[in-house]
Amino acid sequence: MADHPLPADVRDLIAHHLPTMEHVEVLLALAAAGAKTRTAGDIATELRGNAASVATRLEDLVASGLVAREGPESDGAFRYAPNSVTLRTATTGLAEMYRTKPVSLVKAIYARPPAAVQSFADAFRVRKPGS
Repeated sequence: MADHPLPADVRDLIAHHLPTMEHVEVLLALAAAGAKTRTAGDIATELRGNAASVATRLEDLVASGLVAREGPESDGAFRYAPNSVTLRTATTGLAEMYRTKPVSLVKAIYARPPAAVQSFADAFRVRKPGS
């Protein structure tokens, strides 16, 4: 296969956790904040987006293990908290690609197959025993 402009870990992060550019931008806004918590409204203001849409993306990122909710649900505070070193490393690579190869990043996101097609394809993946 020809060299891909994005590293494999970034492609994997996109394929499994980031279906839209809004997901990418919300994740990177939280990652840039470090351990500091942010609300959907804070991020929406920064990104000049819609708070309800950002809140939905945040919930997706929580479910993906990239973001953690802080405090009571009513507060709506979130922080960057990948649940593995792999996700943290991939997010760092994602930030670099966002900065240096934004067109390649956008192409990779929009080249993703729809979820139903991906689920069907995954059903035929050959897995090693015990994995």
